[in-house]
Amino acid sequence: MARQRLDPDLESMLLFTDVGINILKGRRRQGGGRRHRLRRFVGEQSRTGSWVLRGVSTQIAAGESVAVLGLKNSGRTEFLRLAAGTLIPDEGVVRRRAQVLPMIDLGRAFGRGFTVRQNIYLLGGLLGLTPDKVESALPEIVETARLAPNIDKYLRGASALTRQKLAWAIAMAVNAPVVVADEMLVVGDVEFRKRCLAHAERLRTAGTTFLVSTDVPRKFEGLFNRAIVLHNGGVVADGALADGLALLRELRLANTAAGTEKDDIR
Repeated sequence: MARQRLDPDLESMLLFTDVGINILKGRRRQGGGRRHRLRRFVGEQSRTGSWVLRGVSTQIAAGESVAVLGLKNSGRTEFLRLAAGTLIPDEGVVRRRAQVLPMIDLGRAFGRGFTVRQNIYLLGGLLGLTPDKVESALPEIVETARLAPNIDKYLRGASALTRQKLAWAIAMAVNAPVVVADEMLVVGDVEFRKRCLAHAERLRTAGTTFLVSTDVPRKFEGLFNRAIVLHNGGVVADGALADGLALLRELRLANTAAGTEKDDIR
């Protein structure tokens, strides 16, 4: 888990103050001629960047369940990574009162050349679990992921669905007070998704704070009590879920209309 500086005296669980993140992109030099060919051959690049988010200020109270909404490339994933500390802002500051569990692309941390057991220790350690805690949680993790008979088999032959279930089971063993998830809060087949949602509801009832980016809010029906909508690098709405969903529909319609007009111009 990312090293997170905690502020136990913070009133909110998470506090964003004028936060901005600038993502650099590499671009090969274009053009013809011998000089340009040599530049491309040696991999010379020019560096350009753009502000994915800028001037973002918001706070998440303890026990809130917040849906992070927005169009594609609206900065939702970057917002979550900033909250979890796996991205450092270029401007402003993110403060945390308690440890944040980042459930973002966890499956990529698995090593297919390792066994299920070894991967549980690997990902569990990355999420902040000590070897002793992994050992005590091991039976429940493999039972939840339905991998008990295959615990000492290599993960390379496992399906993406199986890896998702395993990553989810390991993350849930952390019991963090704040969970930040990019769609991964509910994974797997229909039956497993129901179990995920039921478990998330139990955590919410117990006081866990959730910050979840999603394209399909209905997957988490009943979980959210607030929505943050991101657009053009900032927060354009922060309030009731119904209001956030209505604005998101308007943004999608406007985006579709703009695309149609562009096609008509062409």
